[in-house]
Amino acid sequence: MFTYTTRKDGRLMKKVTINGKPKYLYSDNPKDLEKQYIETKHMAYNGFNIDNDKITLKQWSEKWYDVNMSQKEYNTRRNIRSLLDNHIYPELGNIKLKNLKVINIKELQKNMIEQGLTSTCNRTITTIKRILNDAMENDIIQKNVAFNVKSVKYTKIEKKPLTIYEDELLLKVASTHKYGLFFLILRYCGLRTEEIIPLTTADVDLKNKRILVNKATYFEKNSPNLKTTKNKKSRKVPILDIIFTQLEDHVKLCKQRKQSLLFIKQSDNKMLTFSSVRWMLESFLNAINKQYEKEQKDKDDKFKLTNENKIYFTNHELRHSYCTMLYYAGIKIKKAQELMGHSSADMVYNVYTHLDEERENVDETLNNYCNKVVKKVVN
Repeated sequence: MFTYTTRKDGRLMKKVTINGKPKYLYSDNPKDLEKQYIETKHMAYNGFNIDNDKITLKQWSEKWYDVNMSQKEYNTRRNIRSLLDNHIYPELGNIKLKNLKVINIKELQKNMIEQGLTSTCNRTITTIKRILNDAMENDIIQKNVAFNVKSVKYTKIEKKPLTIYEDELLLKVASTHKYGLFFLILRYCGLRTEEIIPLTTADVDLKNKRILVNKATYFEKNSPNLKTTKNKKSRKVPILDIIFTQLEDHVKLCKQRKQSLLFIKQSDNKMLTFSSVRWMLESFLNAINKQYEKEQKDKDDKFKLTNENKIYFTNHELRHSYCTMLYYAGIKIKKAQELMGHSSADMVYNVYTHLDEERENVDETLNNYCNKVVKKVVN
């Protein structure tokens, strides 16, 4: 029979001795107190440190972060830190690991989804699972209460390649815009923004029409810092004829100025910062939309440029356009993976598969098949 003491304040108390030291359990419910007692004895029998039951999720997460993130790239550390500080700690940080329940995880998930943060929510839940798995492996807790909390399915915003007309505008504006070549390289060489920033004249092989991509940057408080490429490998990408002359002229100009970097901040001639790249894109898009407005007004003088019909793209969408171009040019997935600098072919495969589905006229194909079958049966 399970026995316990009733305190003067009405709370129930049970004393349990672990390794010669007394530990007191409290509850308002006899069944809950008995459950605590059984769990405590079980943990002691299996070698768990009972003092660990005082550790909060935040305290353990900080230890986990220090150990597991120390060797990660800056962007990875920054992203995990953001999930901890902005989402996990405000709702769950002060809860003791032993008291953390499935309902706590699901409430966090629900709140984030209601805020329209579904993608961030899925990454948050994944991070919590990793943290609690490590707590299990270190005998801090017995089970991972987030284990069966499923990620939420959602429709990802589809990255769209530039249309033929947008490509024409890009080429037209880039030929005269002071930052045009920067965006032409993103579009027709498929480089990441982080890879084009540290490019030097030595990386451009005009004789063999190749660009050597062997380094990248990451931003810490707006300032660029050098790092290896995303897949830790160097690669050579072809300089297409469509941009060759413009790039050749720019390289010659850089050498005349004794400027090593292909692109620099005009204010101090140093490597581009995060804010300067963002400003360059805004300037370039403004120029494209001015040209777009002019051409449309030549066709229809009533045309008005609005936020709804403005042309807009990101640097990454220019890279996506490059991948789409590889598909339509018939470049095989493995080669496309190499040119894009991916560590696996998964991302290229997803783009190619999506384009295959768009390209294939399913209705027509099925109807043609069925019509052939009917003809055979009738005959």
